Amino acid sequence: MANCQYSVPNKDASGDNFYGQYICNQVYIDYFWKTYGFNGNKNYWDDGFGWEDCCNTDKPLARTFNACYLLTYSAQDYSNDSWNAPILNWGRRYVRENIDDLRSMCGDGSAIAASFTGWNDRVELYMGFFYSHTVVERAGTLIHEARHQGGKPHNANFPAGSVYGTGNQADSNWSYQGAWMYNALYLWWFYAAGARTTSAMKQRARQRANLILNNAFATHPGFNI
Repeated sequence: MANCQYSVPNKDASGDNFYGQYICNQVYIDYFWKTYGFNGNKNYWDDGFGWEDCCNTDKPLARTFNACYLLTYSAQDYSNDSWNAPILNWGRRYVRENIDDLRSMCGDGSAIAASFTGWNDRVELYMGFFYSHTVVERAGTLIHEARHQGGKPHNANFPAGSVYGTGNQADSNWSYQGAWMYNALYLWWFYAAGARTTSAMKQRARQRANLILNNAFATHPGFNI
């Protein structure tokens, strides 16, 4: 961590002050660590990443725990994570069943996250995840990477003029049900029905969902939120 370059943004705007008031409870800490892919990865979360200071929302681990809290408790009836419920309910289940190896890394300063499949399945989170995303955007990214771990790669180039550039990390369309679709759908539901949150965080979810809809599909889904 000593070699990572980052600055901590306004934590009221990012939601880290709001969610940070809840996560410093050993019950939550133990649950998140055992449930969302941290277990066995202490070496990737210590040395300044927060393992020794897991309630400090200046550091990556607590900022990830904030996303885990949002992911776990944002449905009004959060104990119902049936696949028949909205993604706001079962998103937590999808992440815990598909990500079993979650690591923190420096990255290049702008990278957000990456999913690797094969003999060494894992998800890596980078400085952009921790410090350029709000709490709800981090939760959406966990959904996104879980979809990759679930066997759904990107299958198209970004559309012309996309804020994401010209690479091949887009999804062809909404019906492909890829990582971008899961990401946007989760944010949409959070905006519409998220509980235990703030109006500002719900608006941020809507803004990010529309950014994805307008920039991450080769064929625009045909709607905004």
